[in-house]
Amino acid sequence: MWEAKSGYLPGESPLDDKWRVAMGCEAGAGSPTTHPLVTKALVYVGTWDGRLLVLDRATGRQCAAYNLGAGVASALSVSGDRIFVLTDDGTVHVLAARRD
Repeated sequence: MWEAKSGYLPGESPLDDKWRVAMGCEAGAGSPTTHPLVTKALVYVGTWDGRLLVLDRATGRQCAAYNLGAGVASALSVSGDRIFVLTDDGTVHVLAARRD
């Protein structure tokens, strides 16, 4: 039905690191992501470069993106109207779920 690329934050792509490129890195255009968390209207995806993306479930259009400051380290969780995200710096982020 649709697909959405996650991209990279500026300066976070492996291709932005001359040493990785010299070692033969051929990363694609998108940051690797965690398993999506799907709700009735939205899809939440954490990225290895430290973002939480919010996509429209019907179209795949990105509704919002939040920079968490460190790579998302595990699957996302939801409880009530809260989204829980663990990042690889040991921080648990809690965000209010969107009502869209």
